Amino acid sequence: MIADRQARIAASLDSVHEALRFVHRELDGVASDTQRWRWISVGAVIALQGALVAALSGYETAEVDDVVDPSYPERYAPVTLLLRRARSTDYLNPPERLDLTGAAARRIEQVIAFRNGVVHGTSPGIHGYSESIHGPFRETFSAIRHVLLVHPAFDRGPHGLVTALIADQLAAISRRLLPDG
Repeated sequence: MIADRQARIAASLDSVHEALRFVHRELDGVASDTQRWRWISVGAVIALQGALVAALSGYETAEVDDVVDPSYPERYAPVTLLLRRARSTDYLNPPERLDLTGAAARRIEQVIAFRNGVVHGTSPGIHGYSESIHGPFRETFSAIRHVLLVHPAFDRGPHGLVTALIADQLAAISRRLLPDG
């Protein structure tokens, strides 16, 4: 666990960038192997967790307790808890706070649940791939974009290069995900 707020933000942004690069690489082969969506879900959730840690660490008043798991203080909180905190007025103020509709939150939770199934070996995989899977991933990447690029709670100045690289990866990934309809 990184106690220094600025170091935690920098490490989290690096993690987001690497996870998005992984997602982008996996998307290259998903047309021929739909099982790659399993790994895309892993990368997407790692990126989301890193983005939320950076956002929740952004304010000068942010504490390490804002991002730790209450049960295991040596670890970051599970992404579902971080997501709840990022949506709460107790942790972030508008416009940095992540305002999601109930439907948007459920779509993100679908990606998290899919990732959990992959990691814990309970996921049956994607049989009968459907383009409807793109919506939950688009919502997840939109949340990442919001907390890191649109309304970051941290000063982007020292992190200009990595946030530009993240923006490039998010743009490339978004072009690959089909729109609804």
